Amino acid sequence: MDQKLQSFLDAAFAPYGNFPSRSEVTKELLINLQDKYADLKRQGLTDDDAYQATVESFGDVTEIMEQVPHAPTPQPSLSHQESVTESGGFRQAFKNAMRGAKKSTSKFAMTDLHGTDLGDSDLTNADFSMSSLDTTSFDRSNLTNALFRASDLRKSSFTGANLTGASIWASDASDCRFDGANLTATKFKASSLRGITLTGATLHSTEFGDSDLSELSFDGLTLDAVKFDRSALTKASFKNATLHNVTFHHCDPKNAVFAGATMDKVTYALLKNTKANLEGVTVI
Repeated sequence: MDQKLQSFLDAAFAPYGNFPSRSEVTKELLINLQDKYADLKRQGLTDDDAYQATVESFGDVTEIMEQVPHAPTPQPSLSHQESVTESGGFRQAFKNAMRGAKKSTSKFAMTDLHGTDLGDSDLTNADFSMSSLDTTSFDRSNLTNALFRASDLRKSSFTGANLTGASIWASDASDCRFDGANLTATKFKASSLRGITLTGATLHSTEFGDSDLSELSFDGLTLDAVKFDRSALTKASFKNATLHNVTFHHCDPKNAVFAGATMDKVTYALLKNTKANLEGVTVI
């Protein structure tokens, strides 16, 4: 598979010839591709599916080339790059460029944004696939229809952010803060969500599919048309929450806590069928 990924990179960069930093760029990208492929395999994907998801998340090579020098002679100014070879290499050049990426709708696939502040930014339709985003701040940013595929989001903050229509797929989002975030039509699929916080979040038509929601707190929240499909809900808490048209297909919520929750008859019937503990629930 390593050779197959290398061949993919060779084809992607073929139009640019042997530019000075090509070896460093492709080596760094190959490591990232290998890591993401391995992560997807550990999540149960087949070889073909993992490869396809890996290369589809690669992003636009022209945008990658905008961040690295590729002319045969030195450029007169590398102010926004700070010289790839003199200030921490390819990864640092990306990081420095992305710190100034606010108000941009560019794709950020396969970039290292570890610890970056992207708060208060317009990131509509942004693609952060296969990127390192741990401890990154997206507080109060507009992430409408943003894509996070096979991304490292550990301990990132989305407090007050707008994630309407965003997709978080096959990503590690453990310990993220979504407090006060608008998660309308946001799709979480095959992701680790352990330890996330959702205080004051808007959950309307939100989808949690094939994800780990163990011990999460939905206490006091209003869940409208939210879907929990094939997700782990061990010890998840819905105390005093309001549930309307919420589905729990192929889940096992028997160990979830619904004390004090209010829900419609359909949601109640679905939960009762799963033998969930509905003592103290109010049906409307």
